[in-house]
Amino acid sequence: MNRNHVWHVMQNEWRKTSKSKMQLILMLLVPFLAVAFISWGMNYVLNMTSHYTARVFCQSADQIENVKLVIADFPEFDCVVGDEADVEEQVESGKIDSGVLISDEKISIIYDSSLITSSSCLKDSSDVAEYLTAALEGQEVLKEMRDFMPEKEIIDLSTDEEILDAFLDKMVGVIGMIIFLMMSSNALALAAGSITGEKERHTFDTLVLCPASLPKILMGKNLVLMSEIFLSGLVGIVTAVVSFALWNGDSFALIRRFAGKNLMWVLALFILMVTSTLVITTVFSVIASAFSETKKAALFASAGMVIISISSMIPTFTKAEIVDFIPVANWSGVIKSICKGAVNMQALLAALCISLILYILGIVVSSKLWERTVE
Repeated sequence: MNRNHVWHVMQNEWRKTSKSKMQLILMLLVPFLAVAFISWGMNYVLNMTSHYTARVFCQSADQIENVKLVIADFPEFDCVVGDEADVEEQVESGKIDSGVLISDEKISIIYDSSLITSSSCLKDSSDVAEYLTAALEGQEVLKEMRDFMPEKEIIDLSTDEEILDAFLDKMVGVIGMIIFLMMSSNALALAAGSITGEKERHTFDTLVLCPASLPKILMGKNLVLMSEIFLSGLVGIVTAVVSFALWNGDSFALIRRFAGKNLMWVLALFILMVTSTLVITTVFSVIASAFSETKKAALFASAGMVIISISSMIPTFTKAEIVDFIPVANWSGVIKSICKGAVNMQALLAALCISLILYILGIVVSSKLWERTVE
């Protein structure tokens, strides 16, 4: 049997499984929305941990000018006239993270300890309260206090590469898991319809009479599956990149600076996507071939989705170098190396070879299971 038969099978499968423009848009909309939402959510949380809003509540407008002098070194603070009820209402509603209330007898700090910014916010609020205590005694006392107190200086010893590593550690694993879930969900639906569906539609006997062997027929079907799975994964990656650029410009600027040194990242990303697509296609092709009913195949395919997702999170639990050679599990390591402009092509190519071997074994196993379930 020559290659023309495989190509002919692929053309037939493409016609049978091809989607309208609207169906294709809807299929790709799912990974786009999922990755965009998760990227936005994680970037929002990261920004929230380092940014907060605070406010000083004065007794009268006369105090505001003095308070502005005190909070000049604290850009997160502003000042208004208000009482305790105003502070509590704004903290509880989330308008501010902390409120410093000036009264005749004391200066109170009102905040929500459940907020992720509470520690840094409380520290600065405490400093503001100390300065306000001196300011209310008179400007001379405040001046003497500031002259007496040593100046504050913050020195960050982390390098740009370490900052980028910390950002990637927080983002890459979760984003990868979401992308693989989207690729797996599409693989589940496509494999069940294309492979299991042949038995439900009672068209398997017709395929057996085809001059091509079952493995080659499955290969033709899988090529169609792979193209759509690859496309959904690509949409997820592009969405993640755009999301980083929009919502975390500083980290994205670092990525551009490091990755721009080595344009091999284009080839590395393509190989990574092909490797992942081969493995995902293999997993769901075997599952779909093992059952004669789509409902049963879908039920067991959920286990395949869990396996793929957990595999992508392996680097979170271990830093062993062997992970770089394992398809799907090497996702985080490769993406980090791409972002830092230091791609290990040897490990990436080894993972590609492993995925090709798994794919070939998957074709053999799938064809045997496909034929056995009919018998």
